[in-house]
Amino acid sequence: PEEYVADVDTRLSHYQRLAKTSSQKQVEEMAEELDDRFGTMPPQVENLLFAVKLKLLALDAGVQSIAPEDGQLTIRMAEGKRVEKALMQGTWGDDVKVGTNQVGLNLKRLGARWQEVLFQTLQAMAGD
Repeated sequence: PEEYVADVDTRLSHYQRLAKTSSQKQVEEMAEELDDRFGTMPPQVENLLFAVKLKLLALDAGVQSIAPEDGQLTIRMAEGKRVEKALMQGTWGDDVKVGTNQVGLNLKRLGARWQEVLFQTLQAMAGD
């Protein structure tokens, strides 16, 4: 937000750097830099960093898309990629349904934990 990084050029520069990140470590380093330079991050910045982390994990896992669908969050694998069901089965009980080509997170049952479970699911799918 403008209130967090007032200078438009500085804000754009940070967006560009964030778009070029290629590892979780780089995102964490940028988070530390933002916190040091501009103070406590507002929710919008935390959400943006979380989205970039998810994108990187999804790429590592071979995910094509993550989208809400019928009360769940559906993670679909890219063509030719498969979910390692043996690694995923039973980890989250009925909150997460694992198929061969997709994984569904029950948003109602997960409640406020959905972001944490999504992140952990993608980590497991990526083999981290």
